Amino acid sequence: MKIDITKLQKEISWLEEIEGRVKGRLSHAPKGRLRIMEKQDGTQYYYIDIESINKAECSKNGRYLRKSERGLAKQLAQRDYDMQIIKAAEARKKAIERFVEVYEQTDLGKIYQKTNQYRKELITPGEISDEEYVKCWLAEEYPRMGFEENAPEFITERGERVRSKSEKIIADKLYILGIPYRYEYPLKLEGNITRRPDFMILKMPERKEVYLEHLGMLDKQEYLEDAIYKWNLYEKNGLYIGDKLFFTHETSKYPLNTRVLDGLLRKIFMNE
Repeated sequence: MKIDITKLQKEISWLEEIEGRVKGRLSHAPKGRLRIMEKQDGTQYYYIDIESINKAECSKNGRYLRKSERGLAKQLAQRDYDMQIIKAAEARKKAIERFVEVYEQTDLGKIYQKTNQYRKELITPGEISDEEYVKCWLAEEYPRMGFEENAPEFITERGERVRSKSEKIIADKLYILGIPYRYEYPLKLEGNITRRPDFMILKMPERKEVYLEHLGMLDKQEYLEDAIYKWNLYEKNGLYIGDKLFFTHETSKYPLNTRVLDGLLRKIFMNE
């Protein structure tokens, strides 16, 4: 099982954020600490500050806080709590940093990656790095569909031909974001049916293959019915929207929204 190191790094950033807020609060907190006594007639609060010139405050038991000083009791309780938060956050950060360091040092895939090229030719790796996995995944050959003789040519940044301007936009966005994809990869379904979703996309670091279909003419009845048929067919084969199946869409009146597309791809495949 692969651990998502980026999530751990985000947690470190989150802990540092919390530390910053808490330290800001502590900079305005009163010195000393709070002692609480539970008695039959209620709870009593005592203020202890060993540096105080007040004899009661610097004593072991502290100075009794009257009801009018409840605000000071709250500030002292908050200070004690904040000090624990800082201590726990620091310990958690160090634990994550130690884990990440050891985890990366013991990456099984890097053993193969660092192996001499001539030795690699003699080895069947038990585990390969994410980089090697993506490289092998992209290198897989598969039969391509042809194009009609007079069909318009749309060439992606990766140098492949696609069927529409919108598909070029999607392919180029995937390429720019570094998201591995295959265009019109054959998908075998039940009943000896083969479909070619517009994009098969490799979701890393899970190494999960998902599919993206662009529905480009939803204002045309025949196209809409075919899209619903494909949708139902995918679901019957265990490809559910939001899990292994995603759609982009447009009509002649409402073209593909590139800002939405960018947000969708970043959220699904880059966890942003």
